[in-house]
Amino acid sequence: MTQERIIHRSSTAAAPTPGLTDLSRRNLLKVGFGFATATTCAAILPGLSGCSSSDKLAATGMKFLNAGDVAMFSALIPVVVSDVAALDAAQKKQTLSAVLNNIDAACSALVAHQQSELRKLMDLLAVGLLRRLLTGVGDWSQASTQDIESFLARWRSSRFATLTAGVNVLMKLSAVAYYVLPQAWSAVGYPGPLKEVFEAANS
Repeated sequence: MTQERIIHRSSTAAAPTPGLTDLSRRNLLKVGFGFATATTCAAILPGLSGCSSSDKLAATGMKFLNAGDVAMFSALIPVVVSDVAALDAAQKKQTLSAVLNNIDAACSALVAHQQSELRKLMDLLAVGLLRRLLTGVGDWSQASTQDIESFLARWRSSRFATLTAGVNVLMKLSAVAYYVLPQAWSAVGYPGPLKEVFEAANS
């Protein structure tokens, strides 16, 4: 694996974070302010986005993520979390579904203005032309691992705070949404909750 690999198990927190709603307010504010103008321009320029109003509706089974968001995170997750990429096809599909549901729940739990700021980032990355210019990725479903790694590395090293904040949010959502899954706990050395505590909390 090249030096551009984004997240390894060794660089992930030692224990799963109990929730996904602690996204950095500062990062979300930078994302919102930085992408507001771009998304507005995309909305008013005919044919630029290539998206219909139905594309902005929540995907089946989701409250916040739309079909474009699902495609994006489905491409990002196996690159951000190497454990997912190593799974066989059936396990990978099942795990991706669980991670996507966690991401959707986290986004749904954000307060309205945070959701609005996050939506600006996701909407921008749904615009084909702007996405290609900013990330080098055309269709998320056709993007290679190298395409995604290059995009993440470029934004992480960008001199623009908006891009750095945006990639931090996307990577945190992808990584933490996986490592809160019980099947991922062994990978980070977490043995799970004490039996007595678990039974008391759920009695």
